[in-house]
Amino acid sequence: MFEIDHLMIEVDDPLKAATQVSEKLGLPLAWPLTEKEEYTSIGVNFGSINIEFINFRVRFGVSDTRFEGFSGIAFKADTSLNESIEALKSAQLSYRIGEKCDAHTTIPVEEEQVFPTVFLVKYNFDTHGWKQRLEREFAECEGGNFNIGTFKCLSIDSDMPANLIEAFNITAGNKNQIVFESTSAESIVISDLIQNLEIVIG
Repeated sequence: MFEIDHLMIEVDDPLKAATQVSEKLGLPLAWPLTEKEEYTSIGVNFGSINIEFINFRVRFGVSDTRFEGFSGIAFKADTSLNESIEALKSAQLSYRIGEKCDAHTTIPVEEEQVFPTVFLVKYNFDTHGWKQRLEREFAECEGGNFNIGTFKCLSIDSDMPANLIEAFNITAGNKNQIVFESTSAESIVISDLIQNLEIVIG
C-alpha cells in the first residue's frame, strides 16, 4: 500500500555520522545539514531510498524523547493526506499527526506497538526536481564503493501486528537488516557502520 521513502537514524552528531557513511560507501548526500527548531538532519542518497541522520529536540511533536541508532521507517504518502488517513483507518491502524510544517507532515503509525517507528511522510512541495537530482547523482557514483543497486527489502526485529505488515509490506526478522541488489558479483554485509542496522549488498 505504501512505499519506503527513507530510514531514520538518531545520532548525537548528524553531520559526523552522515559524513562517515557517505565517505565509506562512496555515496552522495541526499540533502545538506538542515537545522530546524525541532531537529538537525542530513541525508545520504542510497539510490532507491535515502537514509537520514537526525538529532531530535522534538520527536514527532513530543519533547524529551530520543533513541540511538536506527529508529524510524518513513513511507511516502503519495495520495492526499486525507486519503492516506482513510487507508490507515481501513486497515484498522492507530495513528496521529506527529509533525506539521511547511515542508512536510508526518503521521506515526502504531507507535505504541512497533519500534523502529513506522510513519508516513507527506511532502508539501513538488519533489520532482529533487528526485531527479538524486537519481542523477546516484547514477554518477555508480552505486558507490560497494556497487549498491536497487533496494530489495527491509526486515525488522520487532513484533508487528498483521495489519501493519500487510499495509506497509515490512518483513519481521531476527535482526534489523536492509538489503540492496549488487551491480557486480560482489556480496558484502556491513554491520558496524549504523547502530542497530545491518546493510547487505548482494
